[in-house]
Amino acid sequence: MIKAKLNNSILTIQLDRPKVNAVNLDMIQSISESLDRAIENSQIKGVIITGSPGVFSGGLDLIELANKNQDYMINFWDQFSKLLIKIYSFPKIIFSAISGHSPAGGTVIAIMTDYRIMSHGKYFIGLNEVAVGLTMPVGIGSVFKNILGYRVAEKMTLKGELIFPEKAKEIGLIDKVVDETKSNIIEVATDTMERWFHMPLSRQIESKLIMRESTLNLMKKNLKKDNDLIISAWFSKEGQAIRQSIIDKLKK
Repeated sequence: MIKAKLNNSILTIQLDRPKVNAVNLDMIQSISESLDRAIENSQIKGVIITGSPGVFSGGLDLIELANKNQDYMINFWDQFSKLLIKIYSFPKIIFSAISGHSPAGGTVIAIMTDYRIMSHGKYFIGLNEVAVGLTMPVGIGSVFKNILGYRVAEKMTLKGELIFPEKAKEIGLIDKVVDETKSNIIEVATDTMERWFHMPLSRQIESKLIMRESTLNLMKKNLKKDNDLIISAWFSKEGQAIRQSIIDKLKK
């Protein structure tokens, strides 16, 4: 599901689930457990989450999840939501090195990190939940608005818009674009993070959590409400029809 590599004080968590690092329950649990170990390891100052060449994460594994019952999906969304809160409130520095396509769930994971670096290329990134028949949760939507500003986030959400890296950097969705024919994205992420380490780490984390406090409280307060909305949309006739159409295309 993942590969974890410690280099000095930086842990790299590479999503490693063929073919497109689609998110399922095992991946959620593997990431969460790896982050817990990073928190406990005093040697680790920061974490980089990355994917495979050409794909960070294709989002949720719609094919695997298609026939799961309501109890399974309730647990799935609960575990996914708690992972997002864990990343957003992570008590160390955490970056995402977005190595390729990152629609929907891939973007959701990335926006919870402190800094986002993306490979140059015709790679898509964005929250297209509405386009796949889901409702934007309050918590995720709040983080999205914090990053992009209300109007840009609203338009992208309602249109289910996916964009290329240069546009994503222009609007602030990502912080840096890396041409991997010239530079390695992990090396760039590592060098950038090491420069962040020149600042007092404890003050950085305290400041991050202070600035995110209201959003984190909102995410925690609305966790059940958000998950109820998602489950309702997931099992609606419209949502099932949209995802089945997507699944049919994926299988081809």
